[in-house]
Amino acid sequence: MLQCTALAAVRSPQGEIGYPSCELGEEHDGEHAEFCWDDDATGGAVWFRWGALGGRFVLLPWCETTGGEDDDACTLFEHHPAAHSWAVVDPTREALRQEIERLHPELARRPKPGRDQSS
Repeated sequence: MLQCTALAAVRSPQGEIGYPSCELGEEHDGEHAEFCWDDDATGGAVWFRWGALGGRFVLLPWCETTGGEDDDACTLFEHHPAAHSWAVVDPTREALRQEIERLHPELARRPKPGRDQSS
């Protein structure tokens, strides 16, 4: 699944402008979300959530699901909409990766030893 491409321009109370970009899977339900920082005290993270009516910072627990090719932990928040992080592909990063591999085949991803390559 491709990553949502929503981007916002947000002015801080100090007048600085930031540009959050959504990290959720495309066509997700509800507000957009960008990870801001870990909150070690609570075991969660601060996320910027936004929609048509504006945005806000929220403290959310981590998604506890693991999976994907390497049994990785999901890097999104608990009860997030759409796919888990390991199934979401940033289209810009993927295009850059493919171009680098085209120009430099020696840098191409190699299958991990012992993995079934038929799937």
